[in-house]
Amino acid sequence: MATLYNVEEADVICAGASARSLAFSCLRAGLRPVTCDLFYDSDLAARCPGTRIAADTWPEGILGALEQLPPLPVIYSGGLENHPNLISRIENRHEILGNGSAVLARASDPFALNGCLSRVGLTVAEIRQAGEETPGESNWLSKPIRSGGGIGIETASKATTSEGRYLQRFVDGVPASALFIASENKPSKRSLLLGATEQLIGESWLGAAGFTYCGNLGPLELGDEALRQVVLAGETVTGEFSLRGLFGLDFILSPNGPVFIELNPRYTGSVEVIERCCEFETIPQHVSACRGDALPASSPRASQVCAKAILFAEAPVELTTAPQAGENGGLSLADIPSVGEKIAPGSPLLTILAVGEGLANCETGLVRLAREARSLFE
Repeated sequence: MATLYNVEEADVICAGASARSLAFSCLRAGLRPVTCDLFYDSDLAARCPGTRIAADTWPEGILGALEQLPPLPVIYSGGLENHPNLISRIENRHEILGNGSAVLARASDPFALNGCLSRVGLTVAEIRQAGEETPGESNWLSKPIRSGGGIGIETASKATTSEGRYLQRFVDGVPASALFIASENKPSKRSLLLGATEQLIGESWLGAAGFTYCGNLGPLELGDEALRQVVLAGETVTGEFSLRGLFGLDFILSPNGPVFIELNPRYTGSVEVIERCCEFETIPQHVSACRGDALPASSPRASQVCAKAILFAEAPVELTTAPQAGENGGLSLADIPSVGEKIAPGSPLLTILAVGEGLANCETGLVRLAREARSLFE
C-alpha cells in the first residue's frame, strides 16, 4: 500500500509495541514519521513507512530495525519504557525525545513512586514486596514491576511467581488516567496537566477480561480538590524522577478522592483522546519540552467528548472484509489489520474511536460499533 512519503523523507521515528496512535499524532503535527512496532496495521501502512517487528524478537528486534533507518530522533510509546537498557543502546545513535534510560530505571520503581507521593500528603494504593504476607489476601493484586496495558496483573492468591513482581492493594472506584507534559526549562522543572480520562478496563463487551486496558473516555471532570491533588501528583513525580515530555499517571477515583497507582513515563494511550477532546496537538509541545523549552501557559480546554476502545479476539479469527474508511457519525476504526491476517485469542483486533455529545453517548456508540466490527472477522 502506497505511503504519503518514503523513509528518506521521514523526520522522526515512532517506536513501541503499537505505534499507530503516536504516528498519527505526529502526522497531525506536520511531522513525517517512520514506524517500528509489532503490528504495522493497514491504516498505518497507508500513511507512513514502517517496519513490523516479529513478536518472537521483541523488544531486541527493534534495534535491528532502527539500524536500517537514518539516525533520526526517536519517540517511543508503550512497551519500551520497560527496557531502560535497550533505550540506553538506542541513545547511542538516536536522540530520544522522551525520558532517557537513567530516568526510566528510577521511574519504574513503584516504591519510589509511592514514597514521593506520600511525602506530599497524597493517597496511594498500599504496596508490599512480593512474597510478603497480606492480610485479606483477596484484596491484593500481584503486578509485574515492568509491564503495560494491564498485562500480567492477577489476584495475589493466584500468583504463581514473585519474581519481578510486587503486591498492591486493590482499590475500588473509577479507573482513570491523567496526562501531563513536563519540561526541564529553567529556573525550575514543572509539569502541566493536559487532561484526565476514565479508563476502560477488562470490558467483556470488548472481549477483554481481568485488568486488561481497553481504552479511554474523556474528558473526565474532576472536582476542585481532586484536581488539586492530580496536579500536585504530576508536579511531584516530575521533580522526583526528572521527567520530560508526555507522561501519564494512573489513579483510582474513589469516593474519598484520587488514589494513585502507577506512572507511565511516555506517550500513553490516552493522548489521542485528549488531542481530540481539546483539538490540541501534543507532539510539538512534547518535542519542545524534551529540548528544554517552556510549557504552554495553561492547560487546553476540552470542546467535545471523545473515546477509544480496543476490541479483542475471543477466538482464532481473521479479517475477511476490509472496513469502510473514514468517520461515520462520529465513529471510526483504527489499528486495522490486513485482510486475511490471522489473529489469536486475546490479541487486539482493532481500535474504535468516537466523538459524541456526552460520555454515555460515546460509550453507547462504542458498544454498537464493537458489535458491528466483530462481524468483519471470521
